[in-house]
Amino acid sequence: MNTLKRRSRHSAQRHLQTQPTALESPFLKLPLELIYLTASHLPTESVACLSLCNHYLYSSLKTEYHLKTESIFTIDNLHPPRDADSIVMNAFLHLLERDLPLHIICPHCNKLHFTPLAERHLVTERYSPTTSKTWSKCRTRDSLSQGVRYTPPRFSSTIFLMAMKTHRRGCDTSPLLDLLSYKKIESCAGFTQLHISEARIRNDSLLIRDQKVFMLPASRKNPFTLFGEFGFCRHCVLHSTDDLLCCGIYVPTVEEMDNYVSREGIIYCNYCHTELRIDFKSYGKAGNAMFVTRWMDIGEGRDVDDVKWRVRLGGGNEWLWDEVIYPRGSICDAFEGGEDFEFDLIMTKKDEMELFARRPLVALASERGQGKVEPSHMIIDGRIVRVPSTEIGRCCDHSHQQYRHRPF
Repeated sequence: MNTLKRRSRHSAQRHLQTQPTALESPFLKLPLELIYLTASHLPTESVACLSLCNHYLYSSLKTEYHLKTESIFTIDNLHPPRDADSIVMNAFLHLLERDLPLHIICPHCNKLHFTPLAERHLVTERYSPTTSKTWSKCRTRDSLSQGVRYTPPRFSSTIFLMAMKTHRRGCDTSPLLDLLSYKKIESCAGFTQLHISEARIRNDSLLIRDQKVFMLPASRKNPFTLFGEFGFCRHCVLHSTDDLLCCGIYVPTVEEMDNYVSREGIIYCNYCHTELRIDFKSYGKAGNAMFVTRWMDIGEGRDVDDVKWRVRLGGGNEWLWDEVIYPRGSICDAFEGGEDFEFDLIMTKKDEMELFARRPLVALASERGQGKVEPSHMIIDGRIVRVPSTEIGRCCDHSHQQYRHRPF
């Protein structure tokens, strides 16, 4: 992170040093009445920008247009008129951002955020009404998204925007992408979990691969049941292997897990750019593992209304059920660089040994003898489709169209 700050500081210094010396404009020699008349034909945000050209214009226009003044004139306190609404403020910030390579506009806070301070925007804890009182609006939205598993841990929409702007400038994005990556091993009731997330930029879009590995004791017998936060997307919530069965995803028995190949392959959502794959692997006496891998296309970060990004925001009313069309497996292929995906090669040997060491030795009594689940959906060419004559389930299919205007 210190490297990122040093590079950005040097870039800012070079940017200031290369600025040409401004010549006095003939506009400044006009009578003040003509300056006011000219400004009256400009949008409010343009008047605010005009006032920043020099002290004379600023002091002249601030009285006429009630521009907010501060004792110290810095980037942090550039403001449009005091009575400007959020739309005018946003337009003003967009005019400023064009000449500020190290800043991005936060659509939630309606402020400029400084890229060298990206680390302060990391979401390190879940949302709660108490702790979030001191948070920025963007951090609160990101925390809500993580709480319902729309995005992986540590994902920050602010850092996402910073990374994409840095990419468009042709600069190194690896420090910012590292901030969006995540890795953690933890022990849970009845299993051990490894969670790995990695962010990459492909075809000018941010892609994320998020994998969870659930390691279970070899003593766990049929049926193979598991309760964990699998994730997927906001249109299909998966919390347990019962949910997988309900969606028509086959869950093998312990005896079937040797050399098991996923029957469904890549599953992709009807309403957002998210792909999912479920795999199982037997490690013999060391245990059995379930791999849940999802790939997400977050978008280019240019437009706040980009559905690829907006659908992943938590805490709002963006309950989007508009169909999206993209080739099955295209997000996975783009992230993996066209290479065949091998689900068990993401974790290292060290990760594998730690999972073995921390796994429970025996299955919990409550994990045995779970009842059968009748599927309400089935997988057809990678899509989750509702089985006719069944009730509406929790999966992404056309049956949710009647709820498309209901807030989440």
